[in-house]
Amino acid sequence: MTREPTDPNSSDVVRNLRKQGTPASSGIGIGRAYLVDRRRIKVPKRRIRFDQVEDEVERFQVALKGSDRQLERIKQKLEERTESEHYKIIEAHQLILHDEHLVDEAIGFIQHERINAEWALKRTVEHIKGVFDAIEDDYFRERRSDVDFVGERILRNLLGRDTTPVRPPPDAIVVAHDLSPADTSQLYRAAVAGLVTDAGGKTSHTAIIARAHEVPAVVGLENITSAVETGDLLIVDGSMGVVIVNPDTETVVEYRELARKEAIFGAALLRNRDLPAITADGIDVELVANIDYADEIPFAVDHGAVGIGLFRTEYLFMNEDNRIPNEEEHYRTVCSVLEFLGGRTATIRTFDLGADKMSSLIGDQYPEANPALGLRSIRLCLTKSVRPHFKAQLRALLRASSCGPLRIMFPMISGLEELRDARAVLDEAADELEGEGIPYDPNTPVGIMIEMPSAVMVSDLLAREVDFFSIGTNDLIQYSLAVDRVNEHVSYLYQPIHPAMLRLIRQVVDTATQHDIAVAVCGEMAGDPLVVPVLLGLGLRELSMNAVSIPEVKNIIRSSRMSELHALIDKISYLHTVSEVRSVVHDYFISVKIDTPKVRPK
Repeated sequence: MTREPTDPNSSDVVRNLRKQGTPASSGIGIGRAYLVDRRRIKVPKRRIRFDQVEDEVERFQVALKGSDRQLERIKQKLEERTESEHYKIIEAHQLILHDEHLVDEAIGFIQHERINAEWALKRTVEHIKGVFDAIEDDYFRERRSDVDFVGERILRNLLGRDTTPVRPPPDAIVVAHDLSPADTSQLYRAAVAGLVTDAGGKTSHTAIIARAHEVPAVVGLENITSAVETGDLLIVDGSMGVVIVNPDTETVVEYRELARKEAIFGAALLRNRDLPAITADGIDVELVANIDYADEIPFAVDHGAVGIGLFRTEYLFMNEDNRIPNEEEHYRTVCSVLEFLGGRTATIRTFDLGADKMSSLIGDQYPEANPALGLRSIRLCLTKSVRPHFKAQLRALLRASSCGPLRIMFPMISGLEELRDARAVLDEAADELEGEGIPYDPNTPVGIMIEMPSAVMVSDLLAREVDFFSIGTNDLIQYSLAVDRVNEHVSYLYQPIHPAMLRLIRQVVDTATQHDIAVAVCGEMAGDPLVVPVLLGLGLRELSMNAVSIPEVKNIIRSSRMSELHALIDKISYLHTVSEVRSVVHDYFISVKIDTPKVRPK
């Protein structure tokens, strides 16, 4: 599928073909397409005789060992480069290779149904992926692709196909249906100009690694591999989620100038990381980071975070042997977070698991037809079987309060009864520590995430019994607008500035103000440049986000005045549609001369 590089001004080329996808990593990349053939291999299916079973099992095991050796070589290269975050991804794939659900089930198909190893592998992978399809959380749901990538590697080894990593030329735009973590973790080393894929979402490995290394990326394009051939000239606008195929000269010149301005702008923002996040008329705003692991904190602080607004403790359950962390492990982890922060405050969310996310915790005892609305998060924590693990974590958090300032936050609270039940477990943990003479801070603040419309509706009742609110906008949008965040067919409906969302946020902020408790936003809205002025105008004074977003958000804050923000809110409060709100916010950026390359008209 290769051809000579295309002249973008040739008369036989469709110029300026624009494809809209999901913005995954900001920035502009311009280069020649390098199409990666990661199409699925056709799986041979055949029945085998009884005397062939042993040989077929052995062939499968040889393919497993070969796949493991290949991943080990990739992992060692990453380890030598001290790229721990990518090293862990490859290590996770090795764990899948040895997982009994994959290995034993595939061998069982070979032995009991007498089918060839490729067919047995396909059936096993499809079964595991079917389990992941039922998971409602976008991060965990997209981990199904890990099983796909591992299965593809084993299959290629079974069939003797090429498994070598992608090696594009420098400044290429890599185009693929999807990219494995093994591919993506090495692509930025090749100095690629951008990544575009048919599949994926904002939390896919392609997006995560691209953002970490500031490689422009657009994912979820559905059919970009059909529209592009190797050698085509591409522009990747990772901020707007746009890919332009065979742009004309004028378009290339326009985007090169945008790229130059963005590079200068980004460098200037990082130089200002130590400046306070304060509006031009003196209003302080606290910018904090969302993290999954303690070792992310130095990066967050380097980008200007003054604390941690969301530490997702469910990742403690994702260990090598699928073991449930005990109290001591929770305690050591949180103390390490506080030690890294050196006196800054950390908001620790209790583990947000459920449905099929964590089989080692809940097994198969809770099968659900609709896990997005099922037994998850705080509901799971309060069940009889999981409650002891929940209390162990709460004991650890209270003990860690003697290591530094922290706040405890309960997720997915739908009403007052759930909050009181959760606090009852916290009180039990405190009473036990008291009786054992173990020190802790009895004044540790306790708050909740506002993620459901029901919590918004009774926020006045909830505010009387907590110290702070944190608005989890990702789920609040999903539940309020009935939009699956990872379904590309309805993704256009996932709109943070929907008038309904603005009303819900205003109600929560007003309630928190009336009851004199703190309120923050910790969803993707907090780091979205287009939305930040709206949040400030609605009264938010704490924003928690991905660390890479902090410098630009700080710049917007320092360029804003509350009188202008209040005027903006007055204008949009009576608008009826998302497009009307977006247009007014765009006009605001122009009128007050806030320079941010990520806010551009499409």
